[in-house]
Amino acid sequence: MLTSRGVSLLLAVIILLAIAWNTDITMVYIFFVITFVMFILAYFHMRLNMPNIEIQRTTQETAYEDEMLNVKIKIRNNLSRGASFFEILDYFPAAEPGKEKTSLFMLEIKAKEEINFSYSIGCYRRGVWKIGPVEIISQDALGFFRMKKTLNVISNVLVYPALFRVFAFPPLASGSVSWMGVETAKISGDSHEFFGVREYQRGDAISRIHWPSTARHNKLIVKQFERNAIQEATIVLDLKKGNDIGAGKETTLEYAVKIAGSIARFLMDNGAFVQLIGYTKEAMVVPFGKGESHAFKILEYLAGARSEGTYDLSQTLEEASFITPYRSTLIAIMLDNDMDALSSLVQFKIKGIKLIVVVLASSTFGHTEESEYLDAEGAKKFDEALAGLEAHIYKVSKGDDLEKIFEMV
Repeated sequence: MLTSRGVSLLLAVIILLAIAWNTDITMVYIFFVITFVMFILAYFHMRLNMPNIEIQRTTQETAYEDEMLNVKIKIRNNLSRGASFFEILDYFPAAEPGKEKTSLFMLEIKAKEEINFSYSIGCYRRGVWKIGPVEIISQDALGFFRMKKTLNVISNVLVYPALFRVFAFPPLASGSVSWMGVETAKISGDSHEFFGVREYQRGDAISRIHWPSTARHNKLIVKQFERNAIQEATIVLDLKKGNDIGAGKETTLEYAVKIAGSIARFLMDNGAFVQLIGYTKEAMVVPFGKGESHAFKILEYLAGARSEGTYDLSQTLEEASFITPYRSTLIAIMLDNDMDALSSLVQFKIKGIKLIVVVLASSTFGHTEESEYLDAEGAKKFDEALAGLEAHIYKVSKGDDLEKIFEMV
């Protein structure tokens, strides 16, 4: 590939040839020959200088947003001769815009030599990412030609969302929920105790089907467990396409993901069971669990969360109602223009489920073609309906200090 300097040299060769051909001046011929020879030698020097190297990359598999990712590169020259003056470009799409490529310039690498490099790059965006491929760029000594070779060296990196510290949070509902069944028993369990059996209902796990009773009654029967004075929280996200308002990292979805992850971490650190529900192109549910491993399951889901769903939040809440236990807590993160979602939250209140609602002020994040803002009258009705839920409410705007918002109950 010709560089801009190479294009200038090629034009000079053509012009000198044309002048020499029409004027038959010896000196012009000499200049033509000199420039032409330079052109040819530069090309062959570039071809010979193209290195045949092998690259291995090692890096950590996980990191948090806004952290530095440490990368180690091992370069091995496979040729029996040395190579010099070439550039290695490594690509990380989750880096800060404009800084996705890291350049390593090699002055020289000897025959069969191995060289180790390391560099650090910021994780600007959460997500599931691939580092690579690697580009090898070589040029001749005079800079007339440039050649690029791509090596398919790929590393997978999971970037968790950045979390903030939650200093305080409303107490969760707690209690023991038991169901009368066709047959009852009492055996020891972990956080749940087996209480009895009942007829299958939508949302029940297949793994809880009690097959002997099913065969005896000729219909699906499931085992019913009693929750023994534990705290359970269900976090629901709005992942409908078009409901992510804003740009870059200052969007409603990025705030919702950060809030959901931080709340989940706080609750599990305090012994609560947490499940996460969101709908993209299909149902995405992280079932109840607690502890460090479950926290990372939730963070892994949140890392890849995108506003690509066809379900709006009200439809997601309808589905969530089937798997949200009585006497538990529902935490909904929603936009301040979603009247349908408010109506869907009423059913949880009727069932005795405690509500905690995080409302994002959509107008502070920007505007999309799909987004709709409520007028003054609509905003008043929204606030009245929100107050009628008797929920604990957090209101969040773009640019707010989230730690400060969640430092008091």
